[in-house]
Amino acid sequence: MKTTNLFIAIIITSLFWACDNSDVPIPQTKPVETEDVDINDVFEMKWATRMNFEKEIVGSDQQQVFENNFICFGDLGDPATIFGFNINTGSKDWEYIYEGDDKANINNNYLYENILICVTGKRVFGFDLKSHTLAWELNLRDLNIRPSRGTIATNNIFYLAADFDFKHDSHTQHLMEFNIFTGDYRIVYSAKAIEYLIGISPPVHYNNGKQELLIFNEYPKFSEPPERSSQNMVAIDLHTTEVVWRCENISDFFSSNSLHPPIIYKNKVITGGDWSIYGFNADNGEKLWRYAFDYPWGIWATTNHLIHNDRLYVNNTIEDVTCLNPETGALIWNNPQGGPNCTDNMLYYEKEDLLVFTSWGYGSVMVLDALNGKTLHRERAYEYSQFNNDVVYDAESDMFFTSTYKHAIGFKVNRP
Repeated sequence: MKTTNLFIAIIITSLFWACDNSDVPIPQTKPVETEDVDINDVFEMKWATRMNFEKEIVGSDQQQVFENNFICFGDLGDPATIFGFNINTGSKDWEYIYEGDDKANINNNYLYENILICVTGKRVFGFDLKSHTLAWELNLRDLNIRPSRGTIATNNIFYLAADFDFKHDSHTQHLMEFNIFTGDYRIVYSAKAIEYLIGISPPVHYNNGKQELLIFNEYPKFSEPPERSSQNMVAIDLHTTEVVWRCENISDFFSSNSLHPPIIYKNKVITGGDWSIYGFNADNGEKLWRYAFDYPWGIWATTNHLIHNDRLYVNNTIEDVTCLNPETGALIWNNPQGGPNCTDNMLYYEKEDLLVFTSWGYGSVMVLDALNGKTLHRERAYEYSQFNNDVVYDAESDMFFTSTYKHAIGFKVNRP
C-alpha cells in the first residue's frame, strides 16, 4: 500500500553513495532536458462520482475496467468492498461487501477475463465480475501464510509471493501458483531464511520455445538495512520447479524492485536494482547491460516497467520518467520532472503516442509525449482532492478512468 511504499522511499532516499564499481559499462547518464507544456484541453473530464459521502477512501492501488464498469475498491478500514461504476455515466451500478469472518480490506487485485483476484492481509479470493459473487477463496492465515504482491503471468496463471511463518525461526518465502478460475494452488519455489528475513518479487513468465521459465528477484537479506542488503535474480523451470540459473548480487549496493516482476523483451529479462536498470540474458542469466542514473537514491518500488514498440519506460521514486533502449540500455530521453512515485502502471495510449498515468507524489494525472518525454499536461486535483490510484483505459469508449480520495472519475485525453 502507499504508506509502505513511502516508508521504503524515505529509507532509501536517506542514502547517498557516489561510488560505482560495476564491471559493466555504463551508458551516458546526463538527463535530456524537456519543456513542460501546460495545455488545458489535453485532459477532458467526462464525469466524476463521489464514492462515499461519509469519508475519503484509500483503496487498492490497482483499478480495473470490465465490460461497462470501472472497478474500484473500499477504504482501508472496510471489509473487502468492490464498486462498479458505469463507464459512460459514472453512476454506481453495483457494490459488493464481503460478509465472512475476514473483514480485512483489499490490498491488491488482478484481473483475468471475468475473474478478479483480490488479496487482503489474510486471504486471497477470486471474484466473478459477471455474477458479482465469490468464485473461490483461500484463508492464508489458517496456513500461517502472509501474502505479499502477485502477478498474472503471460501463461494465464496467477502467482503470489507469500511469507510462511513470518518473523519466526522457520520463516520461508513461498512462490504460490494459482488456477485463476478454481483457486487450486501449488508452491513452485521456497527459500528458507537463514540469518535474515528473506523476500522474493512476483515472477515473469518466459518461454524460449525449448523451456518455460519463471524469473524473479530474490532478497536473501530482506530485513537488513539497505546498505547491507543483496539482490539475486533466479530462474526456475515452470514444470519441474528446479533452479535453471541464478545470478548472485546483481546490484552493487542496495536491493530494489521487490513489488513488481521483472519484464521480458525478446530474449532479455530486465529489472531495477539499486539506482540502475539492468538487462540480462533470459536463457542463462548473463548480465548484458546496465543503465546507472546519476543519483544514488531513486529506487524501483512503486511503478512497474513498461515495454512498448522497442522502448522501455521506467519511473523511480523521485521525479524522473525515463525512456531507454531495451536492447542496449542506452538513453532515449529523460524527463527529470515527469512525476514522482507513479502508481503501479504507466499506460501507453497508442492512438496519440502518449504516456498517461497517476503520479502519487504529485497527486496528479500526468500526460507525457511518449516519443520525446515532454510533459503535455498535469491534472493536479479534482475539488481539492488529489489523484492517488492507477489510471485504466477502455478502448471501446476511448476513455480513461481513475480516482481521487473522494471521486471515481472518467476522462478523455487529447493530444494538442
